[in-house]
Amino acid sequence: MDVSGELATVGTASALALVTAMTTDSWRGVRTWFGRWLGRGRSEAEAHQLTRLDRDQGVLLAAGADGEEQLARELAAAWAVRLQDIADMDQGAGRELLEWVARWRAENPEAARSAAVIKQNAKGSGRSRITQVGGNQTIIRPERS
Repeated sequence: MDVSGELATVGTASALALVTAMTTDSWRGVRTWFGRWLGRGRSEAEAHQLTRLDRDQGVLLAAGADGEEQLARELAAAWAVRLQDIADMDQGAGRELLEWVARWRAENPEAARSAAVIKQNAKGSGRSRITQVGGNQTIIRPERS
């Protein structure tokens, strides 16, 4: 396993798994693990993170089928930044997160398939170039390049 390469993207992988788990039967266990991991041994921080996780899960479940996919993408993007920041500052925490993602994928193969799917759509015309990475895209118009 190329840990250094995977640590660079652990935020995205774990956020997709986290948000996907919010709508599955495994949520309680995932919630507990993330609360402890995010709290890093501080009970007040853990309680704060559990509240945040519960809020996001509630919003996601309330969105219904029509808005769930878009909201899930937005939540995953927000969590990816938070989780990646922690992994960047603490490689040990990043490795724990990588281990959790691997374990969660093995234990939840059906949910893991949907968490691994990243949909990207981009369209260019004329002489434009589009470079799209993750959920971000950069559009360069020919007259500006």
